[in-house]
Amino acid sequence: MTAQSTIEFTFAVVAIMFLIYGMVMMFRWAGMDLANRRVMQDKSLTMTNLPNGDPAAQLNNDSDYISPLGAVYNGNITDGNGSND
Repeated sequence: MTAQSTIEFTFAVVAIMFLIYGMVMMFRWAGMDLANRRVMQDKSLTMTNLPNGDPAAQLNNDSDYISPLGAVYNGNITDGNGSND
């Protein structure tokens, strides 16, 4: 009887370790995504070649590409088919 409980405990511990590892990797990925977005924002706000020497042009420029956050769903959650309308 003790051998059965030892084997079941071992399988349970292995499954829990995989779950914990997956959670750590997911939080690491989310943190790196946010850190990369912050670095890109800082680079865009501190660029050295200002247009016409006006720093306000950096804040009002709509042509800059802003990368979407990887952990955000861009669809419509109220629509049944999940389209991005």
